[in-house]
Amino acid sequence: MNAYNTAFKKRVDKASLAMTHLIKQGCAITGLSIQDTSTVINILPPRDTRVKGTLISITGTHTGRCHMMATRLYGCTVQWHLTNEEPQQELNA
Repeated sequence: MNAYNTAFKKRVDKASLAMTHLIKQGCAITGLSIQDTSTVINILPPRDTRVKGTLISITGTHTGRCHMMATRLYGCTVQWHLTNEEPQQELNA
């Protein structure tokens, strides 16, 4: 296997570990993007308070503000949106 495919397989393996961990925490995975520069896993807002993130952006929408939260797990970025109805979570890295 060439070096590029070996590196890509390592990213896939790390994403698999991260998704397994998220599923054990009760998270619902909605998307996965594996690129040569980054791996991003999108989830619904976690119900488990042990899953914490850092606020990375606030976007104004027609219904209010949408907060984008993110955390790192096994070298992958895990991100989710918080809406106005959901309480602001503690901002821990």
